[in-house]
Amino acid sequence: MLHRFPPSPAQAMTDASFLAHPAETLAKLKIESRPGKRTVLMTEHTLIFVQRGVKLLHFPDETVRVSPGEVFLLRKGIYVMAEYIGESADFEAIMLFLPLKLLQSMSMHGSHAPHRHSRPYLVFPATPLLKGFTESFRQYFGQPPAQFEPLMRLKQQEALLLLLSGPQRGIVQSFIRSAIDSEPATMDHILRQYLLQPVTIEELASLCNCSLAKFKRDFRQRYQCSPRTWINDQRLAHAHLLLRNTDKQVAAIALDCGYENTSWFIRLYREKYGHTPTEERAKRVTR
Repeated sequence: MLHRFPPSPAQAMTDASFLAHPAETLAKLKIESRPGKRTVLMTEHTLIFVQRGVKLLHFPDETVRVSPGEVFLLRKGIYVMAEYIGESADFEAIMLFLPLKLLQSMSMHGSHAPHRHSRPYLVFPATPLLKGFTESFRQYFGQPPAQFEPLMRLKQQEALLLLLSGPQRGIVQSFIRSAIDSEPATMDHILRQYLLQPVTIEELASLCNCSLAKFKRDFRQRYQCSPRTWINDQRLAHAHLLLRNTDKQVAAIALDCGYENTSWFIRLYREKYGHTPTEERAKRVTR
């Protein structure tokens, strides 16, 4: 199951562990008493300060560990995450969500970055100033100030300026440039990476740092059809291959191809191939 995070502002405003207003979810105080592992679609670029325990980020080729006193920058995307919790303390981290417009406005600060940061994350030790920022920011949870919205904007800017003023400013600048990238090559990369994940067209547009209208327009220019048509064709072709060459159940194949609703997958498959996935498999058996 794919979890989406952070939640909408309406949901976040009912949870005291979030700082949110009607237009935006701004921050989260994450406290976990039990270890857990989940696949998460991070819908915002995020700055994470680990206070207790260890944050784990699993990739096919490595597992990234983020320990207390470290700063963790993470681009929007789908990740397998977990928390390691010690015997005597809960896991605790402060998560500051960084909207695209803010990163765009900050992209000219700091030293010039000669290239974009290739990995979707960045981990480095917090400076004393960043540690002081974290300690003061934690006090906003549970007792938001009267001038909440404008103050939170300033706190987001302060955190980024502290990053861009520290010893890691060069790679932070490179990371920000990669995070705000909306070049055509970004669309190709996002589609290859998330084609078989259960993401919506709106979420793909966000991952490409585009409005939905711009994403659809650019997609049609590049692929000569609508995003929904192209994506369904690619997913169903992969499902066709799996049905012919594996013994996986239809529901499992639907999930493998980005469809969380098996009935909807069966309907789309029948519309494309003229028969159901079960009938496709029966044809293989009778050959």
